[in-house]
Amino acid sequence: MKHLIAILSIILLFSCKAEKKDLLFAMTPDQMEEDFLLFQSIYEKANAGLYKYRKKEQVDSAFAANKAQISETTSYREFYTLLWNVIDYTGSCHNGLTYPEALDEALNEKNIFFPIPLKYIDGKLYTNYTYNDIAMGSEVLSINKMPIDEVAKRCGHFISTDGYNQTGKYADLDSDWFAFYMYLVFGEQQQFTLQYQNKAGSTSATVQSVDYNTFFNTYQKRHSATYDNRITKDYFFTYKDSIGYLNINTFAMGGPESEGHKQYATFLDSVFLALKDNHTQKLIVDVRGNGGGNDPNDLLLYSYLTDRSFRENTTAHTLFQEIPFPNYYLDDDIDELAKELKEEHSIFKDGKYYQNATFNPAWQPKPNAFTGDLVLLIDPPVASAGSLFASLVKSDDNTTVIGEETLGGYYGHTGHIPVHYELPHSKLELKFSIVDLEQDVRQLPDEQYGDGIQPDHTVVQTYQDFLTHRDTQLEYAIKKMSLK
Repeated sequence: MKHLIAILSIILLFSCKAEKKDLLFAMTPDQMEEDFLLFQSIYEKANAGLYKYRKKEQVDSAFAANKAQISETTSYREFYTLLWNVIDYTGSCHNGLTYPEALDEALNEKNIFFPIPLKYIDGKLYTNYTYNDIAMGSEVLSINKMPIDEVAKRCGHFISTDGYNQTGKYADLDSDWFAFYMYLVFGEQQQFTLQYQNKAGSTSATVQSVDYNTFFNTYQKRHSATYDNRITKDYFFTYKDSIGYLNINTFAMGGPESEGHKQYATFLDSVFLALKDNHTQKLIVDVRGNGGGNDPNDLLLYSYLTDRSFRENTTAHTLFQEIPFPNYYLDDDIDELAKELKEEHSIFKDGKYYQNATFNPAWQPKPNAFTGDLVLLIDPPVASAGSLFASLVKSDDNTTVIGEETLGGYYGHTGHIPVHYELPHSKLELKFSIVDLEQDVRQLPDEQYGDGIQPDHTVVQTYQDFLTHRDTQLEYAIKKMSLK
């Protein structure tokens, strides 16, 4: 416990320097403690995945260590970080904590944000835009005297991943959220001093802070936008060098009765019928960037890729049927959700409500299921339904997985039903999902509990490929399949 307290204290010490309390949401220590205790109670009563990766004693220690940090000088940003330390420690990519809209808007108008979008590549950060005299592609060595690997680590602390996953911690550093992560790490800054190097050598520069909209407009013009925005469709199929290429950018096409799902189902049926008719024996399925979506879009695709009977999960449970702490619950589905939970999660055992088997039917392989050589492309942003699908595919023998570890878990995750609570004094919005499930996958020697989906071949975009917008992973997959 002492070791855990020391770690959490170091996180807070370095990520949060003392600053004046924001007058818009000024809070007393008593109010902070009340919000913190309510946050803890909500998590304990409603978050089924609270002890998924850590023992209860460890989580209790995390709560206690961070609550003890509250003092007369604790700022709003520091208070946010104290809550986030616990949220991150419990390990779920569906966890979130957001500033109230009014405070967000007030902060966005201030010139306090880091102005330059950066690109994370293999442990280093590079400028993703030519800014003043700082050339695009310059390697940033430090910011405000903080070594860049430490900057990346502390920004990544605010990115939620399943289990013990670390690769996903850096997945969002390339996004427009980066400016906010920098604010959480450094606080309100009027300027930033960068140490950087490029072909001209190593030097330093001081850049003035900007408001968020200015950063966002610059971000939209970043160098990597050409590569990042290359996929504009939710899904499509084509051939690349006689190899079938199926890209599924999202599973958010709608539920089973929606038109979006029906169109997607028709599309899949036509694709796999054509693959069979054309005697195609090589297929690449690309789910890079797929952060999830609706059931059963993930399971339907897998039914075209496997030869086994399967289910979405082996177990799924929640902690309640009637929503706890309804006075702080933000969604408007209290009665409807309670009714659904009583129907679907009707088996009470060991203090948990388990899923009724009728809501977890067995799926069979499709008659046109693909039986040839299959390559799955993955990357860190793959999560939720995206990582559930990837875990099922990885579990089969005929699959080669190429790319980078996903931030979504291999063996399971806490998802399905998101809920939102508001803490009364801070107005912080707490988001998490309430169904903890174990996925229907085989135990594999390269997959430890708490891992994301691990690639069989780790392939990352190199610095040179970033400069030229080259798709390193796809080219590697095509070359590997062509050699078979």
